[in-house]
Formats: sequence, C-alpha cells, structure tokens
Amino acid sequence: MKNAILFILSIVFSFMITSCESLMGNYLDKAPGVDVTEDTIFSSKVQCTTFLASIYQYGIHSTLPTRSGDAGVESSNGYGNPDPTLNTGSCDESETCAAWYSVQAWNDATIGPNLTDDSERWAYRWKAIRMITIMLDRIDGVPDMTTAEKEQFKAEVRVIRAMNYLEMFKRYGGVPIIRRRLQVNDNLLIPRSSIDSVVNFIVQDCDESLSYLPVNQTGSNKGRVHQGVALAIKSKTLLYAASPLFNTATPYLDFGKNKNLICYGNYSIDRWKSAAAAAKAALDWAPGAGCHLITDKGADQNYQYAWEHYDNDEIILAEKGYGRGAWDWPWSCFSAIAGGNWGQAGITPLLNFVRKYEKRDGTPETWTGVGVTGYGLQEKFAEMDYRFKQTICYNMSSWNKDIPVSFLYQEATGFEGKHSGAISTCYGGFWLQKPHPHIISSDVYWYVPNSTIFQLNEIYLNYAEAMNEAYGPDADNGYGLTSRQALNVIRERSGQPDVPSTETGKDFKARIRNEREIELAFDNHRFYDIRRWKIATDVDGAYAIMNGSMIGIKINIVDPAETNPTITSAFKYTPYVYETRTFSTKMYLHPFGTDEVNKGYLVQNPGY
Repeated sequence: MKNAILFILSIVFSFMITSCESLMGNYLDKAPGVDVTEDTIFSSKVQCTTFLASIYQYGIHSTLPTRSGDAGVESSNGYGNPDPTLNTGSCDESETCAAWYSVQAWNDATIGPNLTDDSERWAYRWKAIRMITIMLDRIDGVPDMTTAEKEQFKAEVRVIRAMNYLEMFKRYGGVPIIRRRLQVNDNLLIPRSSIDSVVNFIVQDCDESLSYLPVNQTGSNKGRVHQGVALAIKSKTLLYAASPLFNTATPYLDFGKNKNLICYGNYSIDRWKSAAAAAKAALDWAPGAGCHLITDKGADQNYQYAWEHYDNDEIILAEKGYGRGAWDWPWSCFSAIAGGNWGQAGITPLLNFVRKYEKRDGTPETWTGVGVTGYGLQEKFAEMDYRFKQTICYNMSSWNKDIPVSFLYQEATGFEGKHSGAISTCYGGFWLQKPHPHIISSDVYWYVPNSTIFQLNEIYLNYAEAMNEAYGPDADNGYGLTSRQALNVIRERSGQPDVPSTETGKDFKARIRNEREIELAFDNHRFYDIRRWKIATDVDGAYAIMNGSMIGIKINIVDPAETNPTITSAFKYTPYVYETRTFSTKMYLHPFGTDEVNKGYLVQNPGY
C-alpha cells in the first residue's frame, strides 16, 4: 500500500518488512523470543514506521479484485482480495460470468468450511492483529519518538484492529478477542466471544483512539487513519449490530447455549439509537475535515465523479495503491467488451437489480414479465435516474474513448468483428461500468484504482436507516436532521426528487433500502445488507434476491414489419430466467475453516 508511511521507507527498508513478517510467525502463534530482529524494529522511529507500514499492508484490504496474495508478488498493494472479482455475483446485483470464481458457491449453496471466499483474508487479519499487539506492547520503548507520535501510532493501529474485527463480525458473528500480546505460557486457543463483547471491543478501540488522531489526513498522508475512519467504523459496526440478523431474541438457526455468538438474544431499540448517534457523529466530523458529497459536477456527473476520481473529497478512507494496466486486475474483470479480459468473462448486472432504478420523476420504471417482449428500451434508459448511466454499461452506451458504442443486441456482429463475447456472454443484458473508470483507454493505459473503503454517502444512508428505525422518518431527536432529510440529501445530488412527505412505515423503509441499493451499488455492501436484514429468501414480485430466479434481458432489433403502438425505438427486450439460485439459511453467516475448527477453540456456526 503506497501511503505516506510506505513511500520511501518501503524501498530503503524493504529488508525490514521481510523481517517483520518473519517475526510474526503463524497468526495466532507466539513470535520468536525477544531477539535482535524485534529489538531492531523498535530501536528507532524509522524502523517502527516501516513496521507500521506492514500493519497497514496486512490490515487494510481492498474491496476491488486485486488478485493479491501472501507471496508478495504485489506487495505494494498486498494482501487485499485474493479472488479476482467482486462479490456482487453472489446476490441480485449481478452474475459473475465465469463459473470458476469462488463467489459462485453462494449461488448454489455449496459454500462450506472448505469452500469460502474469505479463507485467505482470515489469515491476513490475524497476522495484522498479531502485529498490532506487538506494536502496542513495544512502541513506548522507541527512543526517538515523542509521546504524541507514539500515541498517534497506537491510535492508528487500534483503528485498523477495529476495522478487521468489523470485517470478521459481519461475516462470522462472534470471534476470538485478542486484547494484548500473547506470551509463551498463554493459552493460544482462544474461544469465540459473544456478539455483545465483539461490538463493544470495536467501539472501544474507536472511541479510545479519537483524541490521538488528526481530524483528517491530507497530501502525502492520504491513506492513513484519521478521526473520520474511526467514526465510520463505529457507525457501520453499530448499524450492523442493530440490524435484524443480530438484534434479535431468536437467531437465524437454533444454536442452543451458543446463540450469543450469533445474536444478542434480545431486541433493543436502543441499538438503533446508538447507531443513529454514531452516524451523526461521523456526519458532524465531515465539514471540519473538508469531507463533503460531490455536488458541483451536475446531477448527471456527481455520482460518477465520486467513485471514479482518485482521492476526491467524498472519500473517508481508500486503500492506497499504484497504477494498474488496463488488462490487469482489477480492470480486466468487469466486461468482455474490452480486450485483455484474460478469460475472466466479465460481470453482468441482472434485471433483478436494474429494475430498482426509478425514473427521474421518482416513479418506478416498468418492465415486462419473463417471456413477454417489451418495446421502447432506449427510451427507458433515457428516462432513468442519472445514476443508472453512471453505473451500468447498457445497449448503445459508451464504454470508453475506444468503444464509443456498446452493441449488446443479439443481431450485432461485435465491434468491427472483435469481442463477440461481449454479446454472447452478456447474460444480464448489461455490463458493469462502475467501478471501471471511463478514462481507461488506449490513451490512458495505467490508472490507480479508487479502492474506497469508507465514503460519506454511506454515512448519510447509515443515518437515514438508523434514525428511521429509532425515531421514525420525520423526528430529528435534536440532531437537526431527520431520516427523510438525510435520504433526500443523497437523492438531490443525483437529481432525484424528494421522497414524498406522505410516505411512511414499510413504504419508507423500503425506500431507504432501495436508495442504499442504488447509491452503494457494487461497493461491497449489498451482499452483507441482504444478510443483516435477513431478506435473502424474500421475493419482490418476480424478482428474487438470493434464492430463486435471476433474470436477464435479451435485446433484439425491432423488425420493421412489426406493428405495435408502443414501438418508439429500434430495440425491444425480452426478460428471461438466466439462473435459479439456492440460498440455505446457514449462509446468513460464513463458516469457519475446517482447520481452525479442528483445533478445538472455535465453535462452528450452525448448519455447517
């Protein structure tokens, strides 16, 4: 990760990173005894800073498909996402077109202890946590650091620890809590802690770090932890904790005496109130930190600018990396339109997701049912929420400078005879544009990924959801911002009208969730939102979420001989069932790996 703490030091002291990693041993094992290697690490600020860089490298994980791994081949952006695709193909957002990705196991319910998309990162997280405990144990002995510098380093690594515990909490529920450095005589097989304990531990790390962190990081320090990161982690943690998966007396599967590992064992509205307060604290931080929604590019560009432009002012934290070639990960996995796809086949959004975009007047877009041909397709695209065009590559839209028109209709012969797979494997009838920047082309081959981890738009949506659950849509609890107002802030910047003041209850909750689906699309949220809301098996009309029919569209040219009063353009579409997926209730949480369970310290999640 090329953040400020790594720029020059990672080159000059690269030998020290190797030594640091060797020092850690296996992630729950005690490191080798106090020897020259560890003593050297904490002999100076320079060496300690390099060790901090290693903690960032292991502890902050890209949400983009970087195909990185422990071998260190891509160590400057390392240890992020070993699966070279997004997880969007595991829910109603899209289909990952190649069958060999591990995310496909969620679609046929074959996910299990020996087949999970998180096994490698499980190890990386514990390595990071082990390094953090060593840093906290030894940093006070560094002779040439001021007290303020030591406290800031401690605060940064505690927040990274909180981030890793959040990632484990949302996947597994309760996990072992490592509060201090383990010694040779300690019991290294630490059992899982309760949901309540894990959530409190995350919040404590965030709260205790705040006063020692800078308000924001700027310039060459971009990518380092600051107050906004701690507040964002706390907001997300408490939102998940308040959600139906955890905030309940009855777990998703019977777990007997262990149910506190997967739920609280009771429902409390106070958890929603705490989530609302945490989100408000993050929103209050933003103005003084120079963090704001992108609103000055026009409704048809604001959203795209926010996800496409590196280090923009809407980002709270992004993993810092280096430029990637157009044919490399993460860029090569998104579409079969562009060359250099390397057989990855692309990601195709499904009608299950696309139909959630409203018209620009705020009314629902209409689509025909499965097997029923509809007309006026291009007119639909033209009237939809601007975020549709800024997220989805659709028939006749521009992919980039080199491909100004994307031919996705069945009769197309390809792009000057090339890339016919762009049509034949486009199962959904759309390709995924976001987060592939339009600027990547023959003119701009190398581009730095905007690997966003926390962004301000998410905090507004966290606030809207928590406030509605705690107080309803129009009460502000003295915060000066209601749930409805927060939702409208997000809608207005993309040109969508305000939510009607008459919309309340279940309709307003559905509106909040739909807005979250659209605004945070393909940002690694939807898969987890579905599970924390416990809606994986729900069906909205003909549209399944994680269990049932996944629907795409076939696009055809309208035959001039056809007579139909609704024909207003050259293209028609026909929805069809692309795939029928299966969701098993056990999949509301991830399984632990067999190797870990067999050590005897972890209770496996129910159903596995």
